[in-house]
Amino acid sequence: MYSLLWLPVVLCLFSSCAKKEAEIPVTTKSEKALELYKEASDAMEDVYIPEAMDLLIQALEEDPDFFMAAYGLATMNFYFGNDEEFKKYAEQAVASEAALSEGEEIMRKMLQKLLEDQDADITDLGNQLVELYPEDPIAYNQLAFAQMMNDDYEGVVETLMKTLEITEDSAGIYNSLGYAYMKMGQFDDARSVFDKYIEMEPDLPNPYDSKGDYYMKIEDYVNAYESYMKAYRIDSSWSHNKALRAKELQDTILAE
Repeated sequence: MYSLLWLPVVLCLFSSCAKKEAEIPVTTKSEKALELYKEASDAMEDVYIPEAMDLLIQALEEDPDFFMAAYGLATMNFYFGNDEEFKKYAEQAVASEAALSEGEEIMRKMLQKLLEDQDADITDLGNQLVELYPEDPIAYNQLAFAQMMNDDYEGVVETLMKTLEITEDSAGIYNSLGYAYMKMGQFDDARSVFDKYIEMEPDLPNPYDSKGDYYMKIEDYVNAYESYMKAYRIDSSWSHNKALRAKELQDTILAE
């Protein structure tokens, strides 16, 4: 259902809430907001994005200065092209009066630049995060996000491969790698990492949806249909329209 090249950018924001000094601290004054933030993490890990966004909205209601919650909502809306919602949450994040960590301040600058110009190059700020927090997946994923915006997919792959070296929560990263490889036309590599994603998360719908996208890209509509239907059988809110489209395309080929 979702092209998750962008997902680690958001997903890693929800990870361990900075239990180690090497991680970017997450600033909130509300235990309830933090609890909702962690629930959003669980939803994001299973790629139930609407639920995750709803939980982040609730977290912001508990703590309007919760920077990371607003940042996550801004980032997701940016990806989906929801300009008004991006602006709303980006402005809320930028206006946060919380005593933000140094890493959060850099991320605030990223949003400020995007508010001024959605085509702005924020790679330099992503690199600053990596230099400041070289053991934190959040930093690498902000850099990958910036590289993605610049269509620097070689850079995205390099950054995500580094992320794999420092995190155990790697399923979503393999998914993101798959889409990056497809952007580069490296379809054998894409297939390999999508298969790894399926191996790691066989009971979730998104891995099969992503593999279906791969098959669609290489015009293998029979396997695309089967993969989408696997996702649909796991969760009927997933992939059915995509499966029908794949079948339609295959039927068109057979009719020629």
